[in-house]
Amino acid sequence: MISFVPAAPAAAQTADAGAALSGNFDTFLHILTAQIQNQDPLQPTDSAQFTQQLVQFSGVEQQIKANTSLSALLAANRTSTGASLAGYLGQTAEIKGNGADYEGQTIKWNYNLPASAVKATVTVSDAKGKIVFSADAPKTEGDHGFDWNGDVFGGGKAPKGAYFINVVAEDANAGAIKSSYSVLATVSGVDLTYGDPALTTSAGVFAYTDVLRLTKQ
Repeated sequence: MISFVPAAPAAAQTADAGAALSGNFDTFLHILTAQIQNQDPLQPTDSAQFTQQLVQFSGVEQQIKANTSLSALLAANRTSTGASLAGYLGQTAEIKGNGADYEGQTIKWNYNLPASAVKATVTVSDAKGKIVFSADAPKTEGDHGFDWNGDVFGGGKAPKGAYFINVVAEDANAGAIKSSYSVLATVSGVDLTYGDPALTTSAGVFAYTDVLRLTKQ
């Protein structure tokens, strides 16, 4: 997985909150009962305090119930979104980000130089940040493509895993020029097991919201 970070489903978070509230409410009732049993008959605890505490717990309980209903609506929306993403299958997606999974097939990256550079180098790093490959890059302003077939320093091919492109470019004043990146990949599936629908592609799993454009093969 490259750019998609799974989030805890809202339903699970609501269930945990409900369980915590139930346990806290039981504890609260035990304490409340003990207070009533052991209060000074000559100076009884103000009943308004008990009422206020009960109202506070009731308000939290109602909020969790509302969140449960909202979670159900969100789940239905995710399912609907997932179904609509079926139209992405088999298409080539340009996805925002500089990372991709290398599985033995060439990775196709795009990058954009916002200004012309006097020198530019493209590097490929592994998940630990180690540079495994570098090459001279075009210096002209605009969009450029870079295909990496897995070649590494010293010959041979890189092991399977996540890799990241980076373009180091400088202008005439030795100022750094920052590039934006994207990866081209074929969409092979839709994954609904995360907090939001994700796309399974030839370059890894990505959030569908990171898709910049689609083209038919």
